[in-house]
Amino acid sequence: MILAICKSLRRLACRFRRHDDGVAAIEFAMVGAPFLLVLLVTFEASMAFVTEYGLQSATTSAARLIRTGQVQKGGMSKDDFKNELCNRLPGYIDCGKVYVNVEVRNTFTAAAVQTLATTDGDLNDPADGAFTPGAAEQIVVVETFYVWDLITPGLTKLLDVNGTTAPPPHFLANLGDDKRLVRGVAIFRNEPFN
Repeated sequence: MILAICKSLRRLACRFRRHDDGVAAIEFAMVGAPFLLVLLVTFEASMAFVTEYGLQSATTSAARLIRTGQVQKGGMSKDDFKNELCNRLPGYIDCGKVYVNVEVRNTFTAAAVQTLATTDGDLNDPADGAFTPGAAEQIVVVETFYVWDLITPGLTKLLDVNGTTAPPPHFLANLGDDKRLVRGVAIFRNEPFN
């Protein structure tokens, strides 16, 4: 009885060795999932970095209006400045979610950037950002913040291979799960525009 079972199992194994039908599907199943994961991570990281570059570029360009005195002489309000910033942002960034903070500092060493992130993924009082463009030859800090919702939700949990309570990988989500705080900063001394 046992010999018959072993003989039939041996015959079945030989039959499987001879047939290679479906090998490509099995190989793709083994390689496909890691390949798609790498593809998603690459796409998500590139979109996050392009968003950071777009916000930083718009911040630098709009801050030039403050540095040259165009904001001060034109009597621009915070909303006017934000509109100028929004005109320079890439089209996929929702300008309604952009937070602007403009403050004067006494020295460049005192020009530290804020930390506005909270653990729940929101910004602390985004409507209360200061707007003090300063006078001629004053040191000004222009900060812009944007909460980028990751395109592939759950990707950070998928990348947490340890399954621990450690923080998720910070190269993608640095503001809770599936959110990234994107920041643009310009620190400069106003020109003597008087």
